[in-house]
Amino acid sequence: MTTKTDIVSLKWVIGLMNKQAENAEQALVEYSKDASQKKPLLQCMWAVHQITSTLRALGIKKGEMLSIEMERSLNFLYKDRVQGERRKLTMGGLMQALKVLPAYLAHVQTARVDTGQGLEPYVNDLRRWVGERPRPQAFFFHMDIPGDLGITAGASPAPDDEIKSRANVMLALYLEMAKSALRKRNTGESMKTVARIARKMQSLFAGSKPERFWFAQVGLCEGIAGGLIVPDECIAQVFKTGAFMIKYARENGGQLDPAVDYDSYLQQMLYYIASCKAKPVHIAKIREVFGIDDNTLEESQRGLIHIDALVTALSGALEQLNAVVDHINANDLSTIRQADEEAGAEVLDGVERAMYRLSAAGQEAHADSLQAVFDKLRNLYRGHYSSDTVKLEQAIADIVRGIVDVKLDVEYKLEHGVCSSFSSREFELRESVVTATFGQMALVENHLHAVLRRKALANALKRKPFGMDDTLKLTHALHRYLNKTDKGHAELRKAVFEADNGEADVDLLYDLAKQFLDQLDDTPERKAMSVSTQLLAEIAGALTFAGMEREGKVIEQCRKWLVAASRAGCVHEDEAFRCFADAFAQIELHLQRTIIDPLDDTAHMIAFAEQRAAELDRHIDDLSAGSAVVVAEAEAVAPAGAAEATAAPEGGYVEDRDIPPEFREVFLEESEEIVAELTRLMSAWELDPEVGHELKEIRRHFHTFKGNGRAVGANVLGELGWSAQDMLDRVLDGEIPPDDKLQALLKDVVTALPGLVASFQDPGGFDVSTTRELTNRCFRMAETGADDLASDMPQMDGAATPSGPSAPEHSALHS
Repeated sequence: MTTKTDIVSLKWVIGLMNKQAENAEQALVEYSKDASQKKPLLQCMWAVHQITSTLRALGIKKGEMLSIEMERSLNFLYKDRVQGERRKLTMGGLMQALKVLPAYLAHVQTARVDTGQGLEPYVNDLRRWVGERPRPQAFFFHMDIPGDLGITAGASPAPDDEIKSRANVMLALYLEMAKSALRKRNTGESMKTVARIARKMQSLFAGSKPERFWFAQVGLCEGIAGGLIVPDECIAQVFKTGAFMIKYARENGGQLDPAVDYDSYLQQMLYYIASCKAKPVHIAKIREVFGIDDNTLEESQRGLIHIDALVTALSGALEQLNAVVDHINANDLSTIRQADEEAGAEVLDGVERAMYRLSAAGQEAHADSLQAVFDKLRNLYRGHYSSDTVKLEQAIADIVRGIVDVKLDVEYKLEHGVCSSFSSREFELRESVVTATFGQMALVENHLHAVLRRKALANALKRKPFGMDDTLKLTHALHRYLNKTDKGHAELRKAVFEADNGEADVDLLYDLAKQFLDQLDDTPERKAMSVSTQLLAEIAGALTFAGMEREGKVIEQCRKWLVAASRAGCVHEDEAFRCFADAFAQIELHLQRTIIDPLDDTAHMIAFAEQRAAELDRHIDDLSAGSAVVVAEAEAVAPAGAAEATAAPEGGYVEDRDIPPEFREVFLEESEEIVAELTRLMSAWELDPEVGHELKEIRRHFHTFKGNGRAVGANVLGELGWSAQDMLDRVLDGEIPPDDKLQALLKDVVTALPGLVASFQDPGGFDVSTTRELTNRCFRMAETGADDLASDMPQMDGAATPSGPSAPEHSALHS
């Protein structure tokens, strides 16, 4: 199948290829001065070979045809296989080819297709001088063809079984008749038979790309049979490809052959159709369908404008426009009330000269804009607007706007590439937004990478490595840090290196890694998540403002997932995060390419980003609501004095999954160890309730308890672990003081945990209500710094807390 020319990659390397062409030209000139010195010729050959390799990598096959012929000619010169007049002609052909190559690359950028336009004479001249047969001109033909021309709308190929059966019958006959015609034996009858087979293949593949291949081949057969088209190597290749297509159809039915460049062969056949002087039935129909007229062939063979000439023409136009602007600034157009064509001669000449230069550079749209400016200026100096002030002001505004718009676009082309056809104003708006967005996206990536790196290392250090897999997991986590720079931590780097080579000192590696983890700058995860979600909101808003609504929606979906995952404590490298990363990266790559090449088709990138972002909805539904369920519960409860209270929204709470008995047993066993350790740590911390090692260890054990619970489906207990971890994260970050309220709550959780774990042994006896009550208290403490939302409400002076039926009827608000 044809491959799309990668304009972005071409833009990256076109400057290097032009420089190589310049180096090759200089080396060739040096060689021409003294043919006995072969070193310059070798330098020229090397530069051209670099161009050939680059063109091959970019898929610019027709441009590669020219560079290959240049390499062949240079090789003939090096081996002294061309002498006398042919040597001079070869040298001249090489100089011309080196001149036209930059022009062709610029043309490919503009057309966005490897058309081959203008290359045929240079390729064939080089072939002639070294004694090779010229290439058929069909190789260099190109015309714009919409993708649906020659394909029956709404049709579909025949069933696979029918295609296989028909192709099996036709293959041998097709090959025999095509070979007969190419050998000029009974050409008329042979081509009629091939045409009948082509028509049958056309009907079998109706509605698909092969249909128009066979449709064009019918006309090719008609031209050869009537003597209008002379078979050559290109036509032989077309028939050979047709045979391979029939063979592929015999084996695969209606599938498209991935080895066939359908569009390229169609272009070659249309060259012969366009070159026919007579127009018999089938050729006339093909010309009508594809829009071929008497000028098609001539237009496809136009020469190329050298890039230097384009720059010169545009620079000259800009110089003339600058002079026009200076004249207008020095002479107020609004003061012109009477006819005075002589006074406007200078500015009119400047506009006209700029217009001619733009037309010579192929910028017809800009030339037309200046023509409109010229007409209004001429009318202005002829006094056509002297009696109408409104028309005068409007004409002046149109003149100024027309000149400024063209001037800005010409400046943009000279700065960003003379082949660009993108509006400078549109580009500047997009460029400014995208450039700012890149900085914000990089910050989001840095924050998330930092969080994930630290999590990976902390997870790898939960226990001392046991076996190769654990050691590999630890060294991989360390590499994510150490590979960012080659400086510092020499002892740790050595230990990692030895482990990678199978000579690990596990104890030393583990101790050094723990020390490294303790020394890391620790940005709180919640802070990193908060900053990231804020940045994503700003990015989505900026993209939407700049008219990139689809991109903005993807980023907003990413933000929603990150908020939900952060609230649930579930930001880690899983399938959900991969969805987020894919969507984020595709949008980033899409934006990057639109700046490098605004006309590049990146619709597939946006579509993939949208697909991955849409999958995040499912992952959001699977996440715990975290502390949000406590907020919803508080809002659902009516204030004091209300007639009745609304029940808390049960839908916000997590629920346990069905847990296999063996998983439940493993979870209980590990939980008992965690509970015992938490009880011991709590007793030690109560003696000195400050932010220190014991509190960090308590937090770590709750984190493990959360992960174990969620892993097996014990989501209610896992949520308790998450709420306690989240609360302690805020204590460790200094947001909540380790005061009496926190100590009391933490003690309540640790004290209740053994009983809750024990009750979990029996699925029907698990104490869900107590677990959720403690979970909500931890979430409230994390969100508000208070265990009880009403604890800070004012109390009535001198009155006991009301309870029971005898409570006073007046409200505390009236005290």
